[in-house]
Amino acid sequence: MARLPHLLESIFASQGGYFADTLYAFKPVGQSDFELQSVDDRTSHTLRWLILGREHYFETSKEYPIANKRDLKRALHFDDNKAPFSGVTLQHIERVNEQSHRVTFWVINPNVLKQIACSPWLILPESYLLAKAMHKQVNLATIKCISKTLYISQTGQGICSGVQSQQTPNVESFAFSTGSPLSVNTEQYFTATADNFVGLLIKGLKSLELTMLQGFLVQLNDTNWKTYPWKQAGIIAATVFSAYLMATSAWLVFKQESLDYKISAQKEVINQALSLQKKYQQELQWQQTLSKPLEGTFPYWYTWPTTLEVIAVGSKITAVHYKNNKIIIHGETNKGVKATDVLAKLSDNANVVSPSFSQPVRKRRDKESFAISFSFADIAEQQQAKQE
Repeated sequence: MARLPHLLESIFASQGGYFADTLYAFKPVGQSDFELQSVDDRTSHTLRWLILGREHYFETSKEYPIANKRDLKRALHFDDNKAPFSGVTLQHIERVNEQSHRVTFWVINPNVLKQIACSPWLILPESYLLAKAMHKQVNLATIKCISKTLYISQTGQGICSGVQSQQTPNVESFAFSTGSPLSVNTEQYFTATADNFVGLLIKGLKSLELTMLQGFLVQLNDTNWKTYPWKQAGIIAATVFSAYLMATSAWLVFKQESLDYKISAQKEVINQALSLQKKYQQELQWQQTLSKPLEGTFPYWYTWPTTLEVIAVGSKITAVHYKNNKIIIHGETNKGVKATDVLAKLSDNANVVSPSFSQPVRKRRDKESFAISFSFADIAEQQQAKQE
């Protein structure tokens, strides 16, 4: 899968070339690079797109005070003052502000296309691609091409380029003639050797978007559809479609395997949870079964912790009776303890309801005999009170 993009790039590169007095074809080198090889027989070489050298076209930029792009395209049909000669005109439109656009024109020398056996559908100016490959901060550049040195400037007036000649022997003279700012700052000045030239062209090609190519399409009057490379186009379409199917199938298989792995990893945990849930339901059902005989029974067992509280106050229990749903405790206080202390202790117990003396308190020496009756609160009411 990693070699697929380079394969598509190789197929695309095989349909194009570079022309600068000599026709060159792009040949893949290694796994990601390309090189230019001269083409001896131009009649047998098919070109669908072409990069044209700077010496074969006239370059100029104009600014039009037209806000609407459609109106601008209509106006361009009536503008004939673009070059000192007539030829195939390429153009690139960019918005300057809300009220105007800048248009860069490249008028191709009419004798150039006659030197190429087949007419390409797409022609890209060399200076435009190299400018796209440079950083936006670069104002001036010197690039060593295959057979020339090219100067390029990017200013507020658009792209301006020129080939080294007697009029512009160096970059200083080019900057002076074009009004470009000359700076020694490495961020604003760019130089490239001939070894980097092909890489810059490829970088410029990759930076292009489909919306940028409209102005570089060559309008052919007579198109011979019989010569259209239907076979190559079918191979490219089948390759792209097959790659899409392979990628989507691999993704779906990966997601299915990942889901199966997660399910198998959680299977044991799920089984344990289900087993614990089943045991809990069984224990709950068994507890409900055991609690049925005790429903509605009086909580007699509360009597014993209550008597312990009576003893803790300082008294002894002589008898305990149950009569008319009430508990009656008979007892005798210790020396220095009153029967009212025992009654107060029982009144503080939340389970005890309405404690009172069922018989008069009798005093004997320093002790008091008592009989206290009370009842217990309902279990349901106690649970509700605890929850509140």
